[in-house]
Amino acid sequence: MTSKYLTETEKPAQNHGHMGLIAGEGDFPKLIARAARAADVAVTVIAIRGFASPDLEHDATEIHWVELGQISRILSILKENDIKAVTLAGRVPHSSIFQYRHFDARGLKMLARAINRKADTILGVVTRELGKEGIEVMDSSIFLKSLMPAEGLLTPRRPLTEREAADVQFGMPLAKAIAGLDVGQTIVVKELVVVAVEGLEGTDACITRAGELAGPGCVVIKVSKPQQDMRFDIPIIGRTTLKKMIAAQCSAIAFSAGETLLFDREEVLALATDGNIAMLACHSEK
Repeated sequence: MTSKYLTETEKPAQNHGHMGLIAGEGDFPKLIARAARAADVAVTVIAIRGFASPDLEHDATEIHWVELGQISRILSILKENDIKAVTLAGRVPHSSIFQYRHFDARGLKMLARAINRKADTILGVVTRELGKEGIEVMDSSIFLKSLMPAEGLLTPRRPLTEREAADVQFGMPLAKAIAGLDVGQTIVVKELVVVAVEGLEGTDACITRAGELAGPGCVVIKVSKPQQDMRFDIPIIGRTTLKKMIAAQCSAIAFSAGETLLFDREEVLALATDGNIAMLACHSEK
C-alpha cells in the first residue's frame, strides 16, 4: 500500500514497517504518528515525560513514557520491540540540557562526549549512540513532505510591502548565517535592523521580545540551516507562531521554501488574514 505521505520504497525496510518515534512537545510527533499509521507503518512512541502530549496515546500503536536523558531505557524499548529505525520529533527546549536529574549513566556519558552544547552537536551524539546499536535515525519529515510549502507568496491578498520585502532581502542571509552557527533559526527584523535573534528561549519568545523592543511592523524570518539535516531540527511554523506574531503586531514572515513544515495551513492562513500578515516561502543560499 502507498499513501500521499510515503511510498513503498521510502518505508523503513526493517521489521516490516515498524518504526520508533522519540517524541518531544508540540503537534509534530502526533502528525508523524498519524501519517505513519495511515501508511501502514506501526509506530512505537517513546514519549519524553513533561514534554510529549498524552494525546499521542490515540495515534501510537503503543506508547512508553521515559524521562529526559534515560538513554538506556530508550534503547531497551527499541530492542525489545525489534525496532531498527526511529524518528526524532517534537521540541525539547534547549535549556533542558541543564537539567540532569533524570539522566542515566549512559545519558551522562553521551553528553560528556559532546564537544559543546549546541543542538546539532547533541542531536548528532544521540544519533551516533543509536547507530552503535544498529538503529537508524530517519528523516523526520518523511511522512509530511506535503506540508512543506514551495517557493511563493502564501497570502496573495496580502503581498509584502516594499519595506517588508527589503527587510526580508536584508535579513534572510543573516538568518542563514546565524542558523549555520547553530545559534537559532529565527531572527526578527525591522527597517533593516536586526531586532531579535532566537536563542535558548525559542521562536515564540523571540517574537514576543521583538515586539516589545521595536513595536508594530516587525518581520519574522525563519530559516533552515545550511545543509539542513532533515533528521532533526526542521523549522516549523504553526498556529502558535501566528498568534505570537499577532500579539507582537508583526507584519510579515518569510521562511525557507521546501524545508519548513507548515502545520494547520488553513487555520494559519486564516490567522494571517485576521492579523494582516504577509507570508512568503522563499529560497535562500545554502
